[in-house]
Amino acid sequence: MSNVGRAKALLTELAARGLRDVCVCAGARNAPFVAALERARGLTALSFFEERSAGFFALGRARRDHRPVAVAVTSGTAAAELLPATIEAHYSGVPLVLLTSDRPRRLRGTGAPQAIEQVGLYGRFVETECDLEGDDPLRLTEWTGRGPLHLNVCFDEPLIDEPVEAWSVLAGAEASTVGSKVVDETVGALAGVSRALLRARHPIVIVGGLDAEAERVAVRGLLLKLGAPVYAESTSGLREDPVLDSLLLKSGDRILSWAMARGHFDCVLRVGGVPTARLWRDLEAPSCPIPVVSISRLSFKGLSRCEHAWGDLAALADHLAKVIEPRPGSPELFACDAGRARALERLLAEHPCSEPSLTCALSLVMAGSATVYLGNSLPIREWDLAAVRGRPRWAQASRGANGIDGQISTFLGGVREGREAWAVVGDLTALYDLAAPWALPYVANACARVVVMNNGGGKIFSRLFGNPLFENRHSLRFDHFAKAWGLEYERWAEIPPDGARSTGAALLEVVPDPAETAAFWSGHDELWRKP
Repeated sequence: MSNVGRAKALLTELAARGLRDVCVCAGARNAPFVAALERARGLTALSFFEERSAGFFALGRARRDHRPVAVAVTSGTAAAELLPATIEAHYSGVPLVLLTSDRPRRLRGTGAPQAIEQVGLYGRFVETECDLEGDDPLRLTEWTGRGPLHLNVCFDEPLIDEPVEAWSVLAGAEASTVGSKVVDETVGALAGVSRALLRARHPIVIVGGLDAEAERVAVRGLLLKLGAPVYAESTSGLREDPVLDSLLLKSGDRILSWAMARGHFDCVLRVGGVPTARLWRDLEAPSCPIPVVSISRLSFKGLSRCEHAWGDLAALADHLAKVIEPRPGSPELFACDAGRARALERLLAEHPCSEPSLTCALSLVMAGSATVYLGNSLPIREWDLAAVRGRPRWAQASRGANGIDGQISTFLGGVREGREAWAVVGDLTALYDLAAPWALPYVANACARVVVMNNGGGKIFSRLFGNPLFENRHSLRFDHFAKAWGLEYERWAEIPPDGARSTGAALLEVVPDPAETAAFWSGHDELWRKP
């Protein structure tokens, strides 16, 4: 088979599995893919110069569309640049397709130019890997679409070995790439979750990331049936749900540790993604007696000890709702939560230029229908704590590996045309992803705004260790970064009541007052020292 013919055949096979977009980082070795994509009908090629950003953009697009998205790179270190996005895709169950081009197999281990050992490069982080040369058959029967796929394709010279005419891929079925049917072994595991909940007199629920509206509908029904207190993280889409209002804990995740210390719950049910809440780490302690159960669309338990059922999360939630009995929480817990929530509001008002208060104010200037992408480290935690409920409702994050690289690229990959979209990231996170705005032409019809919370370093570590070496302190500004990419730019020490003046893609640099931020956290700590 010719090189071009092989490239067309692979793209056709992937298109049949739902592929529509390919992020292309062109080089000599992947010339057959580049040439085939240029003339293809039914596939969109998006050009990138930098592989790491391309991988994260593809991750965001695959997550947005619930279908495979590919990133095609040349040989050598270009392939290695895809590892970070692959790790995130593995732990968040995203069908990222890695198309790495390679030199012929005979050159492996020789040190020939741009020839590294690419087979096995991504290790356990890919669900399926195929190493292809010549007429080797492509076997994808084991790829479920719940994680990355690696196709390593060897091309010999001449690389473009036949004329490339216009051609069409065959439209594939809209196969779901999230979850699976509840099979017998999953129902068996769910029986263990059910028994643990039935033994519990006072369970509490932590809802992490939910991936689709069908999951939210089913989980909402489960929570209403159970009637237990619920801590819903912003990525669940249920933090703002008025139907669940009477069950939701609203004073922040510290209420969970407060309640555990006072025996207000005797079992934790986690639903959806692995939680951000601090309690989840505390449950790992060997001395912790609280049983933990979970249901998720992914196999990752998130704890070493956990009764876990995974698969089609909507079906799991529906099945569990049929067998459990109501388990309402204690009035004392809800009363404490309501009182601390009011105290939190007062604390935010007292320190308007603190980082959490600016996060609160920022949420108010976003449209209710907007989406917000939350960077890891402090932004997602401060949003869960301080964002006004209901503005906006839809929050996203990359909580698979919890890394701070590729965050802006992932955000841009997930932006939808005609919809207001915001990213809130830290300053170091932005510095990690300076190549991300290359993708702006691919979201030109969307209102995409990147908020950089510039607190001069990694301030999440200042409260953990008190050692400035952890913080990577700096005095950088982001106006020149915005100018380099043609972004509208605004710098805020306070959030304007009317929001951004910009009408297009913009970078908004928010600068909190360090003294007010320190005072807020001091007051917050004091609030939770009370009995």
